[in-house]
Amino acid sequence: VDLRNVRCPVLNIYAEQDHLVPPDASRALKAAAGTRDYTELSFRGGHIGIYVSGRAQREVPGAIEEWLRKHVPEVKAISAH
Repeated sequence: VDLRNVRCPVLNIYAEQDHLVPPDASRALKAAAGTRDYTELSFRGGHIGIYVSGRAQREVPGAIEEWLRKHVPEVKAISAH
């Protein structure tokens, strides 16, 4: 896979204390992807915590929704109603 061919907007969410996918490995996507519309969201937590912790449940879905509203026309249309 040649990540330079990725031209669509990218939202890269990663955990700051992830020992399985270190943050530096996740952040490397920015330089590898071919898109200029790249957003990173770092989450204070570990590999599993980004999915199951109470903080993740409060913070991550809202951040994804906000990003989608800015990037996906269908979501923009829904939010206008």
